[in-house]
Amino acid sequence: MTYQTILFDIDNTLINSANLIAETLQKGAAAVGVDVPLAEYRKRIGRPGDEILKEFGVPDWQKVLDGYMVEFGRNMHRLAYFPGIEALLLNLNKLGIQTGVVTSKDRLQFDAETKYFPLIAAAEIVTTSDLTANPKPSAEPLLYTVKTHQLDLERTLYIGDSVFDMQAAKAAQMDFASAGWGALPGIDFGSAKYALTRPDDVLKLI
Repeated sequence: MTYQTILFDIDNTLINSANLIAETLQKGAAAVGVDVPLAEYRKRIGRPGDEILKEFGVPDWQKVLDGYMVEFGRNMHRLAYFPGIEALLLNLNKLGIQTGVVTSKDRLQFDAETKYFPLIAAAEIVTTSDLTANPKPSAEPLLYTVKTHQLDLERTLYIGDSVFDMQAAKAAQMDFASAGWGALPGIDFGSAKYALTRPDDVLKLI
């Protein structure tokens, strides 16, 4: 298969950020009396933060989420691309492959974080969670992206680190590749078309 477009999740696919997200959400929830193990937050990274907080029964979750945004912003200096991601994005650009991101972040979160990651900020395609009624694992974000940017679904690949990414791609009937460098050990990516271990594995698919 020759792909014209490659779409990426952001957290723990392009940027090594899932641990910081989980830690910050857990800290905010614990401050209002909801004590859930860090591992449970980490397993849910890939879904919007408000959904995670609601699932754990966090009272006044919007206030907690607002606090999360402030605390996360203070610690963005801890974030970094995974090794090989910058080279991958530059090589895809040189090869004329269209790239983009489909993320569970809203636009405010996306803009705040990608100030530190200009290659992501400059992506040709950006779909944030506030552009569709339902986030991943719904197919809506991917199908919205295909329709809005007039993509060829059969020649578009989505790459992510979580089961929510895989489920969204499957629901959208889009090819999916698991980002093994960022995924938690033991996740069953049985519905993935490709299992990638390094970012430069992507180049073998085009």
